[in-house]
Amino acid sequence: MIVLLWAVIWSITGSECLPGGNLFGILILFYCTVVGGKLFGLIKLPTLPPLPPLLGMLLAGFLIRNIPVISDYVRVKHSWSSSLRSIALSVILVRAGLGLDPKALKKLKGVCVRLSMGPCLMEACTAAVLTHFLMDLPWQWGFILGFVLGAVSPAVVVPSMLLLQGGGYGVEKGVPTLLMAAGSFDDILAITGFNTCLGMAFSTGSMVFNVLRGILEVVIGVATGIFLGFFIQFFPSPDQDNLAWKRASLVLGLSVLAVFSSVRFGFPGSGGLCTLVMAFLAGLRWGDTKSEVEKIIAVAWNIFQPLLFGLIGAEVFVASLRPETVGLSIATLGIAILVRVLTTFLMVCFAGFNLKEKIFISFAWLPKATVQAAIGSLALDTARAQGDEQLEKYGMDVLTVAFLAILLTAPIGSLLIGLLGPKLLQKFQQQNEDEVEEETSVHI
Repeated sequence: MIVLLWAVIWSITGSECLPGGNLFGILILFYCTVVGGKLFGLIKLPTLPPLPPLLGMLLAGFLIRNIPVISDYVRVKHSWSSSLRSIALSVILVRAGLGLDPKALKKLKGVCVRLSMGPCLMEACTAAVLTHFLMDLPWQWGFILGFVLGAVSPAVVVPSMLLLQGGGYGVEKGVPTLLMAAGSFDDILAITGFNTCLGMAFSTGSMVFNVLRGILEVVIGVATGIFLGFFIQFFPSPDQDNLAWKRASLVLGLSVLAVFSSVRFGFPGSGGLCTLVMAFLAGLRWGDTKSEVEKIIAVAWNIFQPLLFGLIGAEVFVASLRPETVGLSIATLGIAILVRVLTTFLMVCFAGFNLKEKIFISFAWLPKATVQAAIGSLALDTARAQGDEQLEKYGMDVLTVAFLAILLTAPIGSLLIGLLGPKLLQKFQQQNEDEVEEETSVHI
C-alpha cells in the first residue's frame, strides 16, 4: 500500500514526489515519525506508564534533519512545513474547544481555577524575565517564550492519569479528575497569552499602541468566534444525513480559515482564540452528536500529530545551534520548571490534600509536549514571513527552548507520574459485600 500510494502521487506530481521534492519529504517524514512513535509506544517498563509516542515522532524528525545523507534527499520547504503545522494547530484548538465541559465550568472549585492559572502565569513570567536578561530577548518575545513553556501537555498527563484512576490511586480525593480538568484550561490560558503577545511583538508603534492592538486582537477573535459558533450551532440543520461528518468538516474548515486568514489580515493572535470560542459554543447545542464529532476530529489529529512533531524536530539543525544558546535554554527551562513546581504546591494548599498528594500534583503538572509543538514554531514562521533576520533569530531561540522542553520534560514527567503515583496517592479499596454485611450487623 505504501508503494502504491507513492506511485499514484508520483504519477500526478512528477518530480515533487522524487527524492529532494516536497511531497517525497513529507511522505518519508510521515512514515518515519509513525514508526518512531510506534517503537516508543512498545517500550514498556514494569509498573510504569509507556513512554509517550510523541517523543519518538520528535526524535525521528530530528534525526532525518541531522543525518547528512538523508537530509540531502528528505526536504520540506519552510512554507509547506509552516502550513502543515498551522493546520495541526487548528485541529488542536478545535479539540480543546470541544473538550471544555460547560457543566464542569459551572462547578469548578477554587483549587481547579488556581491550578489552571497560577503555575502557567508564574512560569511564563519567570521565563520572560530570565530570557530577557540571559538571552537578550525583548520583553514581548520573552513572554511569547514564557507562554509557550507555560502549558502542560494533555498528551502525557491524561493517559497517565487514566492509568492511575483505573488502579484506584487518588480516586477518593479526585486527584486524576482534577488534573485532567485543569489541564484543558491551563492550555487555553497559555495559547491565549501566546497569541496576544505574538500580535504585540509583530506590530509597530509605541508600547501603548501595541498593548491596545493586543486587546483589539482578543476582541476580534472572541467576537468572530461567537458569530461563527452560533452559526454552526444551527447549520447544517439536525435533520440532515451524516450530520456528525458535516459538522466536523465545517468546524475544521472554519478553524483552518480563521488561523490562516488572521495572519493574512495582520492579526495573527486572533485566529486561535476565534477557533477556541467557536468550537466551544458550537458544542453547546450539538447534544449527542458532539461525541461523534470529537471522534472524527481525533482521527484528523492522529494524521497530523506525526507530521507536527516530526516537522518540529526537523526544524532543529544541530550545526546552526550555538552551545551558549542551548546552555542558557536549559538553564531557563530548569528554573522556570522549578518555579512552576513550587507554585503548583502552593496553589493546592488548603484544598484538603495531604503532603504526599500535594507533592504528586506538583510533579504531575510538569510534562510539556503538544502545545509546545503546536505554537513553538509559530513565532519563527511569522518572523520568516516578515523577512527580518533579527526576528528570525528570536523565533529560533523560542523554537529551541520548546524543542528542549518536549525532549526533557515529556519522558521525565511521564516516568515521575508512574513512579510517584502508587507511592504518594492513596489507593481506593472497595469493601466486598460480606465485609459490609458484617459491619452492618456489628453496628446494629
